[in-house]
Amino acid sequence: MYRFDPQAPLEVVEYPEPAVTDRSGPPLTQGIIFMLISTTASEHCSPEILALFDQIKPESWYHGQLLESVLNSFETQKPQLVVDIGKNIYYTLEGQFRAAGVQSPTDVITTMPNLWQNVTRGASGEWRTSMIGPREARIEMEQPYNCHFEEGAIQGAMECFDASNVTVAHSQCIRDDAPYCALHITWQE
Repeated sequence: MYRFDPQAPLEVVEYPEPAVTDRSGPPLTQGIIFMLISTTASEHCSPEILALFDQIKPESWYHGQLLESVLNSFETQKPQLVVDIGKNIYYTLEGQFRAAGVQSPTDVITTMPNLWQNVTRGASGEWRTSMIGPREARIEMEQPYNCHFEEGAIQGAMECFDASNVTVAHSQCIRDDAPYCALHITWQE
């Protein structure tokens, strides 16, 4: 699996849209992700990051390394900030989730592997999810992207479907040489 360098330079290079066979799920280009980050976290951006956002085109695709470098700049400021950014972005996507057939917090969990493959256009690892009880789930993320951002994204997506008291325990992490990140999630509806 590809590993990103947390300190790579910020290089804005457009790429063609990756192919995907399953078009279900939110049509989020990386350009849109950057625009959402600039909207929800501009007050935490360095002048260099703000200048980068001025070069981003919402309809375009960029190397995942660029996203990793931007998220790492936030994580260096304050570790919880990356979780909060993921949460705030995905909380705003209720309409896109509903269009993909997601109607409840449980649907967020069960459809996430397919949605994630579509959003990343595949070939970037995988997510495995399982319901282990009522309002209790396990997610295994074997992927190179910032796991704290993804942790917040899951929480935000669930909360846009009225999940409350969402807790996410990150019990093992790829960053600590585990084979995948494991999240234990509980919530109330």
